[in-house]
Amino acid sequence: MLKEYFKDMYKHFQNNWNVEASLELFGEGKSNEGSDESKSIKRYYIEPRDKRFRQIFLNFDENRNIESVVWFLKKSEEDFLTLIQLKEIFGAFEIHNIIYDETTEMTFLPNENKTISYVKTNILEWVENRKDGTLYFKNENKEFNLNDDYKVSNIIFKINNIA
Repeated sequence: MLKEYFKDMYKHFQNNWNVEASLELFGEGKSNEGSDESKSIKRYYIEPRDKRFRQIFLNFDENRNIESVVWFLKKSEEDFLTLIQLKEIFGAFEIHNIIYDETTEMTFLPNENKTISYVKTNILEWVENRKDGTLYFKNENKEFNLNDDYKVSNIIFKINNIA
C-alpha cells in the first residue's frame, strides 16, 4: 500500500544521505551531470524498482547528498494517494497558489522526522479557502470541493542537510 510506503520512507529519511548509497532503495538511474540542466540542478533520473511509480528524481548537492526526492505515481487512479492519507502521515498542510501555471502546492510541515523540512504535492487547480475553512476550486465556472478523497499523483520530500 502506498500509504505505508511513504510512512516508512518518512520515518527513515536521514540528512547527509549520499545519492549513490541510496540508489538501491529507489531503482536504477542516470545522473544529469555534465548537461546544461546540471548547472542549475543536479539530479538522478530513476527508473523505479517499485512499479507503482512512473519515475523518481533524486536531486542532490555538491557533496552528493540528497536534497530532495520527487516521486511520480503511475497514471492509474488506484495508484494515487488521497489527501486524507497524506494528512494521516504528515499532519496539517498549508496551500500556496502558483501564479505562473494556476496550480496549488500543498505543503506539509514535519512533525516527526526533523530531517525533512517539508513534504509537498501539487493540485492541478487554483485552490482557495472559504470563510468556513473548507477548500474549493473552480472549473468551467463551477465550484468543486477539495475533499479528503482528492487524489494526488506526485510527492516531494525536501531534506535538511547539515553539510
